[in-house]
Amino acid sequence: MRRVLIAVVSLACAAAFLTIFLAVAVWPGEAKLAAPLFCSTPATEPMVVSDTFHDSEGTSTNYTLYCVSDRGELTDEGYALPVLALFVVHLLILTVLFLLAALVGRLGQRTERFDGQLERLQDS
Repeated sequence: MRRVLIAVVSLACAAAFLTIFLAVAVWPGEAKLAAPLFCSTPATEPMVVSDTFHDSEGTSTNYTLYCVSDRGELTDEGYALPVLALFVVHLLILTVLFLLAALVGRLGQRTERFDGQLERLQDS
């Protein structure tokens, strides 16, 4: 049970790091991929806007997902919920990769055991 808990926490931390790294530092436009969950008719065109502010404490940048209609009407969908949706997707992807790696590792161990048993039978 402890190993499973450690694996789950590790996967969640990795997914959080991946989400923050990709959605904030590398490609803020990744939030557009979550737009179908948040943009509804008639505003279906996603747009990620960055606002940079300079003040006495330094520079800060805010990202916002807007859904735009054909007539130019905007709906502000924020950035927290799209990033949370991306976190869930990243967590699912990492979980599938982890399970596939575990499965391949187990199959490799079984093959080695089988080969060892086969060699012992042939030597007899």
